[in-house]
Amino acid sequence: MSLPERINVIRSITYSTESIVDSIRTVLDDPHHNPEIDEVLEFIEDWVAEDMSAPLSRHDLVYQDENGEEL
Repeated sequence: MSLPERINVIRSITYSTESIVDSIRTVLDDPHHNPEIDEVLEFIEDWVAEDMSAPLSRHDLVYQDENGEEL
């Protein structure tokens, strides 16, 4: 196998939508609130910032060549 022209390294973090919705409902003290995707994304912004500043874990990284193929 020849070396790729470029290697993209992507930090991947997965959040459970169900857990986020539960957290939003708790914060709002409304167990029946059904948030839209924009509200969910806004809610996790702080989590993303915190997770991105945490030390790297090999399990959080995806290595791809210039064609998007995982290495």
